[in-house]
Amino acid sequence: MDVVDVFITNRCYFDMKIYQLWLDGEREEGICKTTLAMEQMEDTPQSKQIVNSYVSDQLRTFHLLEKCLHSPPELINNPVFQMTDACRIFLLEKYYSFDRHYVRTLLGRKYSHRARRSFEEECQKMGIKQNSCYRQYENIRRISKAVVPMFGPSAKNIQTSFFLPESLCWDYACILFLSVQRIDLPGARLADLTFDDLAHCSTDLMKGWTLGSPQGAMVQKLPMDSAAVNQEGISDLRIDKDFLYSMKEFRFLLERDTMESLKRSVIQTLSGRGTGFSPSQELLRDLCRNLLIMALNLHHSKQLKIIFTDVMEKIVSPLKTAAWSRDDVSAFLSAFMNRAQDLNEFKSRDARLSGMWRRFYTAFNSCVLRLFRDNAVAPANSSLAPAATTLPKK
Repeated sequence: MDVVDVFITNRCYFDMKIYQLWLDGEREEGICKTTLAMEQMEDTPQSKQIVNSYVSDQLRTFHLLEKCLHSPPELINNPVFQMTDACRIFLLEKYYSFDRHYVRTLLGRKYSHRARRSFEEECQKMGIKQNSCYRQYENIRRISKAVVPMFGPSAKNIQTSFFLPESLCWDYACILFLSVQRIDLPGARLADLTFDDLAHCSTDLMKGWTLGSPQGAMVQKLPMDSAAVNQEGISDLRIDKDFLYSMKEFRFLLERDTMESLKRSVIQTLSGRGTGFSPSQELLRDLCRNLLIMALNLHHSKQLKIIFTDVMEKIVSPLKTAAWSRDDVSAFLSAFMNRAQDLNEFKSRDARLSGMWRRFYTAFNSCVLRLFRDNAVAPANSSLAPAATTLPKK
């Protein structure tokens, strides 16, 4: 008599096409029709019954799995849902992925449970299923609730808690940064800015101006290892307010003679490029002045909230109107940062000012360059001169 070995396993099988449709917010009926078409099966009662049973079984599995997806550590060595590491990573990455156009409309908000009620109209405008919108919003709210109170690098905290790819962790870290800082992102004024634009700028500010940035740790004389950062309660979601307040020490650059010297030095540097670029002296003076005044004012919470609006209106729009190229803008910002440090008035001050100056404008200039795009259009009411900027109080 022949002996037959039988091996029984409860390893789950996930149909990733149906999983994606489920994540997109499709209902069971729509998924069945799509699956029937994708598999190129005949439209017969028997075929429909087979597909309906198959889809129903997959959706039942996904609904049971969703609770574990909300708490990724539960997926590891889970006795119910046994899967490979690659499968687990794929499921989590897909579940926590989001539509960048839709999430752009959520940036800067406080992610509360009540805010979900206003989604219906937004979902219809974006052409996204309501269930998908709810999933994306709840994912942001869940990560925010878990990570914002933590100390240390936020992207690393997200990766440790939710096992997501590094790029996706940084996307969520930028979302949290804009929320924690309550950055104001008015739709009409900043409509041209994409999620990637704001994420790029947020990353620059997190790496340059926050308590958890390398420069912030150096100022506080802390080693940049997780233990030291966590022990001191430092996070890259929180702006180094002392650093921004200390930027008031550069007020001397606004003095008339010093500003004229800076303007002449910048013009000389730009003219020496040999490209024939000859900017307006009035425009250069106003741009230098606005760059300085923004730095002096950002220690006020109100000014920090509208930083992107100010950059667009007082820096980017005048440059667009003057038809500067991206290379011209890059050269100007570099000249402004470097030539200021060459002034005698700058050199005669405290040596630590040089590090503060570079720390601020390395991040700020990178953000300006990102928001300046050659194909963007300046507002119709923009004039050649930048908008007036309010002087900071002493």
